[in-house]
Amino acid sequence: HVNKCMYIRVSYDSKADSLLHLMVKDWELELPTLLISVHGGLQNFELPPKLKQVFGKGLIKAAVTTGAWIFTGGVSTGVIRHVGDALKDHSSKSRGKVCAIGIAPWGIIENKEDLIGRDVTRPYTTMSNPLSKLSVLNSSHSHFLLADNGTHGKYGAEVRLRRQLEKHIALQKINTRESHGEAIPSFFPGERRTALRSSLRGVDLETQGV
Repeated sequence: HVNKCMYIRVSYDSKADSLLHLMVKDWELELPTLLISVHGGLQNFELPPKLKQVFGKGLIKAAVTTGAWIFTGGVSTGVIRHVGDALKDHSSKSRGKVCAIGIAPWGIIENKEDLIGRDVTRPYTTMSNPLSKLSVLNSSHSHFLLADNGTHGKYGAEVRLRRQLEKHIALQKINTRESHGEAIPSFFPGERRTALRSSLRGVDLETQGV
């Protein structure tokens, strides 16, 4: 199975209003009435099947019924892997589209060279290398913002960008109503842990190894 998603590599200090403009105008996303921001440990861990099912169903139901966006760290490790599994299960049943946006540092992505290009569609294999300290993107996401600060193999480039974007989205008026978007952080058991520099790109993510 091949999952198609949109992605863009941006400077770590990209302005939140520029990013949101791209997401709404170029990615053609509707402003969310709710923003679910998932945080948690990056180390892999297993969940009891019952808890995994409850977590996944609850997350997807919240997103589908409210038209929410889900923000995660975008890579296939730790809690994000479980979010990806929930998204994958939902997608396989074709029960409506969920907007899941991974915000990851460019420097920690495995096979990132495959993603370089302007206005192109790229194949990207999500099979991880057990000897590598880098991480693969989680293919069940619909979009990715990849923050670049020039470092390699280090997290951190995405932190400020994600925080500023979440704040900016929370301040937006949703459609014509007077209500505002709400950012709800979701934490998970485990370790706690601008100018746009390139144009819109497309990517094919192979789900093998996810």
